[in-house]
Amino acid sequence: MTHKASDNLTDIQSRKGDHIRLCLDPRSQADQSVFAPYRLPYTALPEISLDQVDTSCSFFAKTLRMPLIIASMTGGSEHGRSINTNLAIAAEHCGVAMGVGSQRIGLEKQDAQDTFKLVRKHAPHACIIANMGVVQLNYGHTVDSYRKVVDMVEADALYIHLNPLQEALQPGGDTDFSDLLTKIAQLVRAVPVPVIAKEVGHGVSADVARRLCEVGVQGIDVAGVGGTSYAWVEAERSHDDDFAAWFKHFGIPTDQAIAEVSTTVPSGIPVIASGGVRSPVDGLIARALGADLFSAAIPFLAPAMESPEKSIEIVQHWQKGLAVAMFASGVTNWEAAASLSLTKQ
Repeated sequence: MTHKASDNLTDIQSRKGDHIRLCLDPRSQADQSVFAPYRLPYTALPEISLDQVDTSCSFFAKTLRMPLIIASMTGGSEHGRSINTNLAIAAEHCGVAMGVGSQRIGLEKQDAQDTFKLVRKHAPHACIIANMGVVQLNYGHTVDSYRKVVDMVEADALYIHLNPLQEALQPGGDTDFSDLLTKIAQLVRAVPVPVIAKEVGHGVSADVARRLCEVGVQGIDVAGVGGTSYAWVEAERSHDDDFAAWFKHFGIPTDQAIAEVSTTVPSGIPVIASGGVRSPVDGLIARALGADLFSAAIPFLAPAMESPEKSIEIVQHWQKGLAVAMFASGVTNWEAAASLSLTKQ
């Protein structure tokens, strides 16, 4: 099967610009925080020093100074060039991971490819995650395309994003998601880095996570309902107010997805919390729910549109905030934070 004729490079670049603009629209965000009902244990006598708190963690073959993945956002446009540059500089300086936006356009256009390649140039030591939609395996792409996107950014891992609802609402979306699991199994064997399956804001269920792990996927990013709604974004692009209302909150809430997936996947498979993580306190709550790392995009987008200095500043602010939250909860390291007991209002 080949790409639809309407799915040309100009369309893709225009869509990427629309996504940035609409994701910054407050209406694209969940109506309430999915983490707000939870309370971390406050410890008035922690018996530790703040200086003892270690926010670092291991992620595949690398050590991160904070269990944060700056989430996949963009690439393939001039806006994407500056955003990726600033985020890559911040990821390198602060020792966190970074996922790039969908790289399909980079396979087809040299200028677009450069907006992704620059990430490794500015982040030679950071953990970088390549990204391409898994549905493209039904639209003319082979495992070789995924090898190429990994090579494009000299990636440490590969995101394959699962986005059936987004594609169904996207004008001209790719909606043939049939018979993909077998192809994912082939893909996992063919690429030279760990493969992480991720949603884009509507959640991964325990059953889907189990099936993905059974064919060799090595990480799950739950990307649940609670943050940016790409269903709303695509419905807004189509000027369909009904679909925007009907599907904005369609899917699995992030907290539910974390809890279910973390108890389903085999030991050693990292579970990444995303979808409404808007602070390091949310990230620590996600850890207590069962996540191994947390990921966010929106908090870092506006700073990345401004400068590398602003991008570094906000990541450092999050790292300090995470250390304070861990200290006030009475834990000195990220592994111990997994045992924190939450209360829910």
